[in-house]
Amino acid sequence: MADELNQQRWAEIAKGAADTWRQFVRQQIPRLYGMFMKSWPNPSLAEELVQRTVFDAVRGRACYDPSKGRPEQWICGIARNVIRLEIRKRAARPRVNGDLSRYVETIDAEPLPDEILEQEETAAIVRAALNKLETRQQKVLKARYIEDLPASEIARQMNITEKAVHSLLYRARISLREELGTTAPPER
Repeated sequence: MADELNQQRWAEIAKGAADTWRQFVRQQIPRLYGMFMKSWPNPSLAEELVQRTVFDAVRGRACYDPSKGRPEQWICGIARNVIRLEIRKRAARPRVNGDLSRYVETIDAEPLPDEILEQEETAAIVRAALNKLETRQQKVLKARYIEDLPASEIARQMNITEKAVHSLLYRARISLREELGTTAPPER
């Protein structure tokens, strides 16, 4: 009887019954949140991972197959995949241990990690160093690493070639590295 009720409820969700979907998600959120908190005791990260799980579940709800398990098991499977992806993402991310010069060397590969941006002192140091650069260097660094724009879009906005953008980014990173060396407080 309970399985029939679950299958009927899930059929409604798959057809787009928003109220039934909301009710299901509300029931699952505390469980998912607890699951993520066991992996990383960080409330904001747990909330973000819950959001990713719910988003992935929304996108894939039409693919749910009741013969393979209950909806609760299905959404927990999605959550486990989200955990695996987060572990891979974190393993690939460079570690930051307070040495800003090594961190600046990795800025080429990806934007600043959330953990660094959340630290007010580090953000203030980077902002101060960035503000000492010439305007074009500031603009290209902000466009690339804060706005996450591709070189082609930056080139269009600045009315220069893509090659010129890459060259300007290279020089701007060197200037920023030098500024950080003079701006950053000595390590304790």
